[in-house]
Order: sequence, then C-alpha cells, then structure tokens
Amino acid sequence: MCLLQGHEHLIQTAEQLQVVEITVVLPTFNRGESLQTTLDSFSHLTLPPDLAWELIIVDNNSTDNTPQVVRDFAGGAPFRVRYIFERQQGRSPALNAGIAAAAGKIIAFTDDDVTLHPEWLITVKRTFERFQCAGVGGRIIPVWQQPQPDWLEMEEQQAIVHYEPGNEPHVLKDHPPMGANCAYRKNEFMKYGTFRLDLGVSGENRGITCEDTEFATRLLRAGERIVYAPDAIIYHPVDPRRATKAYFRKWYYNDGRSMARAFPPPPDIVRYFGIPRWSLRGVLVNSFKWMFSLNPKRRFHHQLRAYREAGRIVESYRQYSVK
Repeated sequence: MCLLQGHEHLIQTAEQLQVVEITVVLPTFNRGESLQTTLDSFSHLTLPPDLAWELIIVDNNSTDNTPQVVRDFAGGAPFRVRYIFERQQGRSPALNAGIAAAAGKIIAFTDDDVTLHPEWLITVKRTFERFQCAGVGGRIIPVWQQPQPDWLEMEEQQAIVHYEPGNEPHVLKDHPPMGANCAYRKNEFMKYGTFRLDLGVSGENRGITCEDTEFATRLLRAGERIVYAPDAIIYHPVDPRRATKAYFRKWYYNDGRSMARAFPPPPDIVRYFGIPRWSLRGVLVNSFKWMFSLNPKRRFHHQLRAYREAGRIVESYRQYSVK
C-alpha cells in the first residue's frame, strides 16, 4: 500500500514501481459514498496472484470524506493503492495526473460510481495479449434504479453511460470506447499526447465532454488498433435525475458542443460564420421530423438530434467569433 499526496512524492517512489504491469486510474470528485462501493468491487476482482498492478485514485479537489474513504480502503487492500491530489479542476487534468503517475505498461480507466465485474481487469489484460492492440474498450451496462422510460431508445445510447457494440470481441472502427471503461498502453500517451484540457467536464468547460472519444479517435485515425472486449464489464448506475427528457435534451445539446470542439470539420467544408452547412441542414431536417413524426419514440429521437445539431451550431459559431 502506498498513500501519496502531491506529485513530489511520486518522484521518490518511481523506481520501486517499475515492475507494475497494469495501473488503474480512478478520478473522483465529491463522491465519497459511491466511491466506497466502487472500491469494494476492486476487492472482489478475480486475478492471478502473480499479476503486479496498482490502483491510483486521483482526488480532484474533493471537499467531502473522499480522503478518509481512500485511507480506510487502502489500509486493508491486498494490492498497491496510491492517492494523489490534483488541484486543477476537471476530468482531463485528473486523468492526466494519473497517467503521469502510472507505473504500469497498461493504464486502465474507470469511474467513481461503478461496480466492476470480477473478471474485468483480467479480461482487459488477456485482450491486450490476444490482439496485441494499442487499446481496449469494455462493455458498460446501465443499472436502472427505477423503471426504464418507455420513450428511451437504448441502441447506441450514451447519455446514460451505455456502451455495448456487440457480443463478440472485434477491432473498433467507428465506436470509440467510453472513458468509464477503457485501457491503453502507456506508450500510446507518449506517442499521441494525453487528454485535451479544452475537453472534459470542468468549471471552464461547462457541459463539455468527449475527452475520451477524442483520444481514442486520435489513435484510430493514426492506424492504431483498439479492440472491444465484451466480457470486460462494468455496471453503471442510472441516476434518476438522468432518466428525464429534460436531462436528455441538455445532454444532446452539450454533446453537439463537445463534438464541434473535439472534431472540427475539414477546412474545405462550406461554412456560414463558422457553421458547417451540413449542420444547418441537419437541424432543419431533424426539426421537421420531430414536429411531424407520428411515432412518439421516433419524434423524441429526432428532437434529440435537433438539439445536438443546435449545440454544434452554437459552439461552431462561438469558435468562429473568438478568432
């Protein structure tokens, strides 16, 4: 066990940690109660006794009982637990602090409100060995604490943190993994950089996400292989506050903003005041279908797509206006 606070202590212990094979980075912010549940699930992982791995918990300015939760857990953990404090607020700075501190050749990431399947980490390891890939994305299964709304289409639905692109392992092409369940070789961060600070939720990037999908897309566009591992499972609880149409509208709007920032269109695309013409067309088409579709579920589907395009338009214009 190694409880560390501050980057200066990490330098002193770097040589001791070179034998670590896998580092799990777990960023957290003011979620002491759910963090406890997540940490408990780490204790139930099924792992070979000779696997050298570590858990790094990155406290991103928590003001609750997070430090005490980590201390209590680390005191009885049969594996290395490291605590670092990242003062710069935001998911990306927290992730990058974990990457900088990681000793493992493979770095896996998860969230502070999930439960891990006992075979999660060993499946990630075996997938890297089998496919000799740059990254692995695992399955994320939503756990409903209330009845699933009848208006919700689950296919490719990420607003509630859901990722299940099939039941067989395969090389990913156009479904980059989500940050709650992914892993990469550490040298990929040395080759392609870390998570972008202008992406990821923070005080400055209010509502902006896509730091995880942008990094994965960076690798895919460079020709690296990322493999989907359906048996590397985590269970993500669905907050009742997220199971509302109002939340979905806000999420899709912010997703459009995030995509405009993370994936700007090629420079030869026709634009008006920085707004891609196809985005204007998309909001008009989806708005028309939203108003005139007879099926209520499809009507809401198009409403969400219209909100996403509206967010993309707003962010595209904002970037244009500040140049």
